[in-house]
Amino acid sequence: MTNKQNLINLKLIIEYDGKNYFGWQRQKSKPSIQETIEKSLQVLFPKEKINLAGAGRTDAGVHALNQVANFKVNKSSVEPKNLNKLRYSLNSILPKDIAVKRVSAVNDNFNSRYSARSRVYRYTLSTVKKGFSHDKCYQIKTKFDIDLAKEFCKLVEGVHSFKSLCKNSNDKHNFLCDVKYAKAARSRDNLISFEICASRFLHSMVRAIVGTMIKIASGKLSINKFQEKFKKGEKLKLQYVPSNALILVKVNY
Repeated sequence: MTNKQNLINLKLIIEYDGKNYFGWQRQKSKPSIQETIEKSLQVLFPKEKINLAGAGRTDAGVHALNQVANFKVNKSSVEPKNLNKLRYSLNSILPKDIAVKRVSAVNDNFNSRYSARSRVYRYTLSTVKKGFSHDKCYQIKTKFDIDLAKEFCKLVEGVHSFKSLCKNSNDKHNFLCDVKYAKAARSRDNLISFEICASRFLHSMVRAIVGTMIKIASGKLSINKFQEKFKKGEKLKLQYVPSNALILVKVNY
């Protein structure tokens, strides 16, 4: 049995393109980000049992700019003063669509998932066809009232039950999430950016929120009707936007 005092807790900051993976979490027969990194770490630490914990279980196809993960190994297996060498070695093994940006030693009690205070996601919409960035944005073909979108964003801020905006059928926290902020902005190049920061996210919650925002901004759903059902936790006829335009931007601790 390994003595905890002999272990070092290593934190990774990871960037990845999720289109070739079925999400972060390890799958039985499908490629995942977690398993891919674990296998690469196993090459570097052949005598260790690698168990990588991630801050956010991103869905299939979702990307990340700053995903956070941590794992523990024996101190004797690592050079604490040369963790940049470990990062370089790990990146040389990982596929080209996954990159470790930073490796650092952290407190033994740090857990990338449970120590997190909030997470930030961004979704990108386009009102025109895109060539260069087509795989990182979702084209909408309806009108989009940015003022209605901003009004909608204000309604989802704060502590609310998101039962009507997720795929979960049960939740031990009564579907409650604390949304620190939600904002929508239109740029000159026909892109609309939606960003949301919350204490936690339910299954497909961000994609359901964006789909609902599109309905409201296009005039297909009234703000009042949404607010009425949202407050009661009643199910809405949801539109789940595609995952390819969703990015985990940051995890706050």
